[in-house]
Amino acid sequence: MFGIFLVSSCFSLKANAQKQILTQAFFDLEIVKYSNRPDTALEHYHLLEVTNNSNKTNEFELYIKPINCIDDYENIIKNQKGQLDITDEEYATKNKSSLKYEILNQNLTKKLNKISLSAKETIKLYLKITRLNNTEMGKSKCYKFIAKSVSNNQEKNLKKSVIIKTSISDIILIGH
Repeated sequence: MFGIFLVSSCFSLKANAQKQILTQAFFDLEIVKYSNRPDTALEHYHLLEVTNNSNKTNEFELYIKPINCIDDYENIIKNQKGQLDITDEEYATKNKSSLKYEILNQNLTKKLNKISLSAKETIKLYLKITRLNNTEMGKSKCYKFIAKSVSNNQEKNLKKSVIIKTSISDIILIGH
């Protein structure tokens, strides 16, 4: 019985490792430039890039999920490169934010939620985060930006993600 469990576990680990290698070669996701505006600004634009490394056209869904901030997200260099996202976790409704976020094309003229990239093509896009009037001050909010392959091939449903952490300064305390 233990042997069957061990073989099953090894097979599962090997399958996950192969999926990770396949995903990392299939496409890239990267934060090219974080917003350089002060924390007190109402809007922030983060420049991101998605690259299709395959030899055929592929489609990707793009979306944002609010997540709990943890200490790991302080490392902006580590979080700049897209990581394989194998989580199927549901994001807690308690993480709903009073920040508004949109994914925009490079010219900032069109909202995006799906892109199609030709073989070896790269696209730049912006994640726009806007502080609303009811935003909690003196807090940090974290977001997972996810690119998910939706093409009908063996790479379907593969995801990569990067983490964006937004600090919301308490503007009343600034200068005191």
